[in-house]
Amino acid sequence: MAKHILLVTIDSLRADFVHCYGSREIRTPNLDAFAASGVRFGHHLSSLATTLPSHCSLLTGCLPSVHGINWNGVETPRRRLTLAEIAAAEGYATTAITSWGGFQKQQVYGFQQAHSEGGAGGDENRGDETILRVEAWLESVDSGRPQLLWVHFIDPHTPDNCPEPFPRTYVGEVEFVDTVVGRLLDGWDARLGAESSFVAITADHGEHLDDHGVERGHGTLWITNAWIPLLFRCPGAIEPGSDVGELTRQIDVLPTILNYCRLPMPYNVQGMSLRGLIEGKDADMRLVHQGQAVRGETDTTTVRTEEHAFFFGDNRNLVHAFDRRSDPREQEDLWATDGRARQSVEHSLRDGREK
Repeated sequence: MAKHILLVTIDSLRADFVHCYGSREIRTPNLDAFAASGVRFGHHLSSLATTLPSHCSLLTGCLPSVHGINWNGVETPRRRLTLAEIAAAEGYATTAITSWGGFQKQQVYGFQQAHSEGGAGGDENRGDETILRVEAWLESVDSGRPQLLWVHFIDPHTPDNCPEPFPRTYVGEVEFVDTVVGRLLDGWDARLGAESSFVAITADHGEHLDDHGVERGHGTLWITNAWIPLLFRCPGAIEPGSDVGELTRQIDVLPTILNYCRLPMPYNVQGMSLRGLIEGKDADMRLVHQGQAVRGETDTTTVRTEEHAFFFGDNRNLVHAFDRRSDPREQEDLWATDGRARQSVEHSLRDGREK
């Protein structure tokens, strides 16, 4: 039977600022409880730390270089089908309730019904306003028809304008958005039912917080922008309390949703379903993550494995290298300090030219 699908994206949410991802003194009880009800992916990476293209990668299962949307404001046509278009062709009603007007640059990715307006800092788009629109939608939704709902919360994106009693800091914003996520899940389960739904919660990208020389913001490919939470719940299909520690990619979310909901998989999706990892049938997949940041004359690419991270600059030259096993925060640049690493890479490049 076709399942209802709820996709929740939380803007600028770093994985290490969700309590179930670490030991930080931060309160996210609703996200933690949701993780305990399904599966948590501990090493999940975004394709790009910019809102419009990263959501496009999430919804198409392809990298920016393939789907064609490489920065905010880009209006060129998408080159791949989205989750909304795939689901609609199979009889789903598709709705997007998003809290950033920039999504209209891509017509909210093909959703039949969409609400998307206002700037990132507008109080009208704060989580407590967005959830009111969701709750109004839930009151009138046809529960007898398969529903796909995408809800985007702009919080904890700057500015920090969360309501009292939450402090107007990044931590306060995260704790605030956790409360509206709890309201959303309660309303969804009461109206459409947890047992007949596949629910995914993730982020578009992370956020700089006085790291790598950036006080606040995003748009780079540093790990603090790339590492984001990914949580799935699907009662009867996903065992509660499951945990996947292997590296996974934003482009793998779409294929996984399609797999669990028995929707057709386009032939040109780049990602892969994570169902085998969730169910323990796959192991040691050793997926390779590619990050991209293309804007004007800037063209930066990262390649990450479980063990290493490589940054390539505008001229496709290697500019940073990190050993992620001993340096998970990617602060000790081997390319600048380790002569053996430089020699090894140069040797490989030379061999490649000779072949």
